[in-house]
Amino acid sequence: MISHMRSRWSCVVAGTALALVACAGSAQPSMASSTLDPPGRAFTARVERVVDGDTFIAVRRGERLRVRLIGVDAPESVKPGAPVECWGPESSRLLHRLLPVDSVVTGAYQDGGKHDIYGRDLWDVWLPDGRFLQAVLVRKGGADAVAYRPQVAHAALLARLDAVATAAGRGLHGAC
Repeated sequence: MISHMRSRWSCVVAGTALALVACAGSAQPSMASSTLDPPGRAFTARVERVVDGDTFIAVRRGERLRVRLIGVDAPESVKPGAPVECWGPESSRLLHRLLPVDSVVTGAYQDGGKHDIYGRDLWDVWLPDGRFLQAVLVRKGGADAVAYRPQVAHAALLARLDAVATAAGRGLHGAC
């Protein structure tokens, strides 16, 4: 478990460094805000169910989609053949609270691909109240900020929020 957490932390640190280099100088909202306006190409979808702390099922235009949030990584809680990770169930409960069944969210793809290697749709998501979901999760310590190229549009913001949550010992950063 310790080697897994060391490996996970190394990925976060490497991802944060990449994000800061890739996004230096890009316009980002202040860290005090979880509001980030969706792009003009955004769309709406209805939440069917939450899978874990960074994945949910949504219905868009009548199609049922498995959605993976861009730029974050939550501890595993339901992955077949994998142990439940520290703070995995709590991370999943946080996403359940933020994405109640039948809520309507705003989603957007980033440049560089719409799907991951598992066929999941990759979305940035905004809650019905306008907050940027990934920022809320990272700020509360429900997920780590991890930059996965080429979808790094909000990586610098998420890295800054992750550093603050880590320093404050919020969520998984205080428990794990």
